[in-house]
Amino acid sequence: MHVVAIHSISDPQRFWGGQLDLPDGTTLPTVLPNEDGTRAICVWQSDSVDTVRELVEGAAGEISNNEYFAVNDDNAQGLPS
Repeated sequence: MHVVAIHSISDPQRFWGGQLDLPDGTTLPTVLPNEDGTRAICVWQSDSVDTVRELVEGAAGEISNNEYFAVNDDNAQGLPS
């Protein structure tokens, strides 16, 4: 499934400088930051929204406010394959 995470980032240097340890079956093929790194949209491939939420909140919950949703693949266009 595809999961979107929308980030409002209070500490861009720390957010973008971190390293993620992705669990098996979870990938991050699309990252779309704004110019100053304070906002971003990420498109994940994972088994659930909860997996992405736990990963992101554990890594960046202190420095970003995040919103998550599962993508309706039937109505989406341009998803990473």
